Amino acid sequence: MPECACGCGEPTKKGKYLQGHEQQLRKQLEEKVGGLPLLASLVKVTQMYAQDRMSLEGLGRLVRLIYQKD
Repeated sequence: MPECACGCGEPTKKGKYLQGHEQQLRKQLEEKVGGLPLLASLVKVTQMYAQDRMSLEGLGRLVRLIYQKD
């Protein structure tokens, strides 16, 4: 039986998440980064890096800036 993708370790009968755990994971991620706008910024800069539109140094610099905003 697969485990819940939120990281709780609980088994799921079907799907990736237990009921309500997808929202719990989203909330935890938002809190770790400092809110939904900063999470969106983090996704944007990692996409730019993955598309070879940003250097590793540039990615590191922007990630540090994102986490310093809290």
